[in-house]
Amino acid sequence: MNDQSPFEPRIVVALVAVAIALFAASLLLAGSSERHEAGNRVGANTYSNSAVGHLGLFDVLKKLDYETVRGEREVLALLGRNGILVLAEPTRSVSGGGSGDNLLGAEKILVVLPKWDVQRNAEHDGWIGSAQLIPESTARIVLYSVAGAGDIVRRESPPTFKTSLSIPVPTIERQVQLIKGSRLKPIVSADGGILLGELKEGQRTIWVLADPDPFENHGFGKGDNLAFAATIFYRMLADKPGALVFDETLHGFRHTAPSVLSFLLEFPYNLIALQIVFSVVLLLMASTARFGKPELPDRALQTGKRDLISNAAVLLDHAGHHASVLRRYVGMVVQDMGRMLRAPAGLSDDELAAWLDKTAARRGLRTGCAAAIARVAAASQDPAPLLGEARTIHHLRKDMLHGISGRLGDH
Repeated sequence: MNDQSPFEPRIVVALVAVAIALFAASLLLAGSSERHEAGNRVGANTYSNSAVGHLGLFDVLKKLDYETVRGEREVLALLGRNGILVLAEPTRSVSGGGSGDNLLGAEKILVVLPKWDVQRNAEHDGWIGSAQLIPESTARIVLYSVAGAGDIVRRESPPTFKTSLSIPVPTIERQVQLIKGSRLKPIVSADGGILLGELKEGQRTIWVLADPDPFENHGFGKGDNLAFAATIFYRMLADKPGALVFDETLHGFRHTAPSVLSFLLEFPYNLIALQIVFSVVLLLMASTARFGKPELPDRALQTGKRDLISNAAVLLDHAGHHASVLRRYVGMVVQDMGRMLRAPAGLSDDELAAWLDKTAARRGLRTGCAAAIARVAAASQDPAPLLGEARTIHHLRKDMLHGISGRLGDH
């Protein structure tokens, strides 16, 4: 069994490098990226610090130890017992909010009618560039969806308010928006209509504030507007603890339910998903059987005299110096015969070959060493004739050493 890793070293290095790069990028981008929201940051919501925003009211209520919550999904589930659902300046009819809940199913609801249409300031982030009164019909649609028929009127001069409960009188300096011809029970009203009214339907209580200025950042610090807003929530809670849930789904701020799949598909966490897919692909590529003819394993290096000679021959053949090797072989054989027959020392190959021929003639043996040496010296680089001469010298050596004159076959 092959115990090697299925990954090549370069694949392992590439995989580790990609993993580190993607992990570092996901951490960097996660720390620098802002939370994506579809809402208007300068509009009438609890995230906005613009003139028409409700951030000031939200923060002050929190400091007054009210349990204030922004609802961005499953809003009704956040209410708990005795909670108040705050629908601050919706611009469409109220029924099912952006969370999919039936908002009118809450037991206690405070509805603040819309009044202003604002545009973002191009030079200062978080500021409004312009503000205009919305059509009265827009506020009328919202009123109709929560309290039935009624009309919206606006008065240029601030009226004198009267209250049916111990609620501070608000300060509204510009046009005052009031409700007229509605079945709302007046809580704070003037001769021209109702500023704050109440509607009871079974276990459900709905309070409607016609003019949002006392709740907005620009008017929140004027007169007794802070006490006016705080007293409204105190009266609706009836001196009992309860959450104040500001529904921000009506303004486009939403949080979806957590999901592993959606988490991995969102930027920058989709980089982690890409890393996982890349790793799985590399693992499959490394562990899948290859196509085509199977690769032959490398031949193991054998030990022993025969294998040593065979490996040496393969190396010599691979080098390609066949002619030089054969010439060297012929010279070595001639020198070996001279040594065995006690030839005089210091003779060259040609001189030694001549001495061997004379010695062979005296013994009555076949000669031819000098002629073979001459043919080898004159031969080209073609190994074929050199191989024949090497074979001839080999047989002459046997004849000289064993005293055989003439040959019958190979021996």
